[in-house]
Amino acid sequence: MLKNNNFTKILKPFINQWVALSEDGRKVVGNGKTPKEAWEKAQKKGEVKPILTLAAENYAYSVS
Repeated sequence: MLKNNNFTKILKPFINQWVALSEDGRKVVGNGKTPKEAWEKAQKKGEVKPILTLAAENYAYSVS
């Protein structure tokens, strides 16, 4: 289950990329130009249900 994490720090190195987070949302387990690329990298690392998101430069207007 995801806790209320601040993703700003862990996503900052991946701005404008698709990112796969571990199921608990604590670490990046894959990244790429497409969601498929990020997903496949996460799968290779053994993540069964990664969380996919686009690492935006500014989350001020994002909806959760």
